[in-house]
Amino acid sequence: MNLYHLKTFYYTAKCKSLTKAADLLCITQPAVTKQIKQLQRYYDLKFLDIIGKKIILTDAGERLYSIADKIFDMESQAEESIRDFQHFNKGKISILSCESFGAYYLPYIIKYYNKQNKGINISMTIRHNENIIENIAELNNDLGFVSKPVQTPKISGQEILEDNIVCIVPNNYPLTRKDRLEIADIKGRDIIVHEKGSVTRKITESFIERNNLDANIHYEISNNEAIKRLVEQGLGIAFISNNIVSEEVKTGRLLALPVEDKDFKRKYYMIHHSDKYFSKPLKDFLELVRQWPSICPMPMS
Repeated sequence: MNLYHLKTFYYTAKCKSLTKAADLLCITQPAVTKQIKQLQRYYDLKFLDIIGKKIILTDAGERLYSIADKIFDMESQAEESIRDFQHFNKGKISILSCESFGAYYLPYIIKYYNKQNKGINISMTIRHNENIIENIAELNNDLGFVSKPVQTPKISGQEILEDNIVCIVPNNYPLTRKDRLEIADIKGRDIIVHEKGSVTRKITESFIERNNLDANIHYEISNNEAIKRLVEQGLGIAFISNNIVSEEVKTGRLLALPVEDKDFKRKYYMIHHSDKYFSKPLKDFLELVRQWPSICPMPMS
């Protein structure tokens, strides 16, 4: 269907005037008449009876008008929405994030952003790294935050944070020293680890292997909060990103011991589709993420 012809029919029926329709469409009255005739000839149906200056809708015209009314009402809504975007009054940012970054960093960034951008809605969902990468590659979401570098032509990314991994133990744990972890402190101890495939699990396993530790792995947990609670209850020790336990360390519920190992770090990356269109609100969010360590009030390592 020729939507331009449909719009001409619609405004003619709405205004019940060829002249008014021509004025609204910025064309001549003969052009209005011609387009209506072309529309009727194409479908071999009469939509309008034009008797002198009187315009009457046929049954087919009534049906077509009701459909056209919905179409051009949506067009008006679309134009209004676009104007809102142009003035940055509305918008939505869709984010996927790995658990650690989504739970312990993004809330602070979103809070700060919303103070400056009241009309922007943000949705954030926790997913595993691979699922995030897959959805960003398919343009299903605007941004992703992952804990591993991504190398694919479809995705652009940048490192935004490096966090030390520490060993967390109960506050009454027997230690050789109180300021750092000694290998003797964990030999033969029960260790609580993240689920297989997670970045922290891989880093932990590499550390155990490098130091020939005789570790007892009794718990595999996919949730950081659950891991911290198990450690608090004395069921084992765990390796976890430093900022994730800042509150428990501050209140004395856990001890976080630095590990003298240059590879015992975790990095986070912000990713997006390489061909992603960036609206002004989304550009502002990206810029905030790039600057957040210096301007957002949040726990930092």
